[in-house]
Amino acid sequence: MMFSNYSFWRFCLLSLPLASALTVPQKPLAELSDDIISEPNQDLAVDDTAFNISDYTSVDEWNPTKFDYDVVIVGGGPAGLAASMSLARVARTSLLYDSQEYRNEQTRYMHDVLGQDGQVPLKFRAAVRQQIDELYPDYSFWATRKTKVTGIISLEKGFRVYDDKGGKVTAKRVILATGIKDILPNKPGFAEAFGRGVFWCPWCDGHDYKKRKMVVYGKLASAIGSALNLRKLTTDITIVTGGALTKEDKDEAEARWPGWETVVKKTYNIPIRENDITKVERTTTAIEPKDDEYKIHLNGGSPNPLVTNGMLISVPTAQTSSLHKQLRLEMDGKSVKVKSNMESSVGGLYVVGDANNDGSTNAYHAMWSAKRACVNAHVSMSKQEYLDDVPLAMVAAAGGEEEFYRLQIDDLELQMGSDVEQMYKALGG
Repeated sequence: MMFSNYSFWRFCLLSLPLASALTVPQKPLAELSDDIISEPNQDLAVDDTAFNISDYTSVDEWNPTKFDYDVVIVGGGPAGLAASMSLARVARTSLLYDSQEYRNEQTRYMHDVLGQDGQVPLKFRAAVRQQIDELYPDYSFWATRKTKVTGIISLEKGFRVYDDKGGKVTAKRVILATGIKDILPNKPGFAEAFGRGVFWCPWCDGHDYKKRKMVVYGKLASAIGSALNLRKLTTDITIVTGGALTKEDKDEAEARWPGWETVVKKTYNIPIRENDITKVERTTTAIEPKDDEYKIHLNGGSPNPLVTNGMLISVPTAQTSSLHKQLRLEMDGKSVKVKSNMESSVGGLYVVGDANNDGSTNAYHAMWSAKRACVNAHVSMSKQEYLDDVPLAMVAAAGGEEEFYRLQIDDLELQMGSDVEQMYKALGG
């Protein structure tokens, strides 16, 4: 005999004490999907690759009943690898795509990571992958090396992911660990020197230049901050501002560092060169940090060139991937805006590591943010799976049609929030 409506809702509400916290992925391309249906030949360019969505999917595939993986991970650096291991620890399957584009590709050694200080990044990644393969072969899977994700489409309760080799998979959740890239000055020597004596992070590389000569290059206010972060390591520092200082430059520096002209120039004896760099020239052939020495050629002033062992730079960054554009993720400047659980503006899609806006860019942060995203993804999937099982449970307990109960559950999901909690309490929960 079928339950009455009151009994049904009482069952559902009493069964879902955490319903109001459930995360249900939204469909950011909902308005685009109408165009796809009416114009099946429309192409969507993503990550410089054009693909026709109608070649891969049809209207009846928006709500699959089974998924290929629990989670798709995009990015194979510390964040992506941490996500792969974390999900496996709770028996969640994941597929990791690694385009092999890393921000620290030219970095010689990792530092400031427990147990890995001085490790070569390539060896670190290889060791982690080997450990995951050995410990979690039933849960952690890898796409073919250098496979690039070209598109992600939101479904009713999950995602479909496309790659540049013509593949497609479905997943309940997606974690983007795509990172950012540094926009280096288009001047001779910068690209070759980056990560090999020219760097942006004093924690990662600064200790190799203790008691050695350093140049700090960037806008005055930022350069002063960088110089101050180096002073415990060395006092032989020269600031190069990139050109003549404007009133705005000086006002910004004064706002951040009151009295900077007196303190920086006279107390700390840090010269400030109002010149730009025209060329970075390595003067040694040896490649270890202890061997680093450069001539920094300027567009004027004296001495010229400056001789230094290393250079700390402040340069703009950009998202490595353009998937954030295709997904229309909410941005905070050039970073993807995330909640405290690392979830983006698209429900069920998380952004971890350097690509998000939580303000920290290092290996520890990348791994920590991935762990946080994985915990939230696992909990939200468990809640969703519970909801999906309610209709069958109702059929077994009370009879009737599964579709009827499923429609009721769909209505319940739309009502989740404080109103449902109040109804739950009113019914004695």
